[in-house]
Amino acid sequence: MNQIIKPLSPLEALQKAVDTAGGQTELAKSIDPTQKKLKQQNIWTWLNRDKKTSAKWVVKVSKITGVPCHALRPDIFPTPEPANDPSNQQHLA
Repeated sequence: MNQIIKPLSPLEALQKAVDTAGGQTELAKSIDPTQKKLKQQNIWTWLNRDKKTSAKWVVKVSKITGVPCHALRPDIFPTPEPANDPSNQQHLA
């Protein structure tokens, strides 16, 4: 039986990134070790007010946690097309 896997919402993807990093404080420290530009409070704001990752930090969050950019911010990073989709391949003459 095939199961359809529902993609994560941006908030769910952010929560997964936070969990993967070991919590809000650890994610903030991983992104900005000096904590001069980003602190735990910023992560809290993303989770509880913004409901998405800041566009400024999304690539770094993705690199640190492995959560894809398109899951964190689908409004900025569209979901990539499958590589084996025949309609997505160029035909050579």
